[in-house]
Amino acid sequence: MCAAAALLALAAASAALAFPRVQGVLGSAWANAVLWALLLVCVGMGAVALARRRWLSALFHAGAAAVIVGGGLTAGYAKSWQVALVDSPLAPPELRQRVVAGESVSLRKFEIETYEDGMPKQFRTTLSFPEGERTIAVNKPLRRKGITYYQMSYSQARDPYGQTWWVTHLSLRRDPGVAVTFAGYGALILAALGTAIRELAR
Repeated sequence: MCAAAALLALAAASAALAFPRVQGVLGSAWANAVLWALLLVCVGMGAVALARRRWLSALFHAGAAAVIVGGGLTAGYAKSWQVALVDSPLAPPELRQRVVAGESVSLRKFEIETYEDGMPKQFRTTLSFPEGERTIAVNKPLRRKGITYYQMSYSQARDPYGQTWWVTHLSLRRDPGVAVTFAGYGALILAALGTAIRELAR
């Protein structure tokens, strides 16, 4: 019960770190002190448990420390930005491609799938990367080299010749804390399951 409660508390705390207002608070000295204190407590208790060969307890505290570190990385270093690409062969190159993480990413095509009444059902963007083409759709993001691409919306634009073209709007996010946080969650879940199995076996 205590392990489950701690798991839920840590999950809520790390999720809260993703909100901009919380990230702003973390810039203060007292907030950083609290995080460091929690981290040191987890590391210290984990080291004691490890020295006493209490493996599940050590695993639990290691997971808790990883969640704190991952949440801190997300709050301090995660970055999001918006990209709009014009699906027109007449558009200047800078409107059809962007440089992301040092690589050129260009729009291959934009597609809209509609219902019989003409309402949009799904829309997707196909991007060209150095290794090939990849497609992004609503609720089907693409994660590549530490950056997640989300299909957000679309609009229309008119070129100098009076022709209308689609503009796809993407949201990109780089979050170095995701892998660390999920590794911590994995350790916490394993520790909780191990504790439950041990209790049932008694």
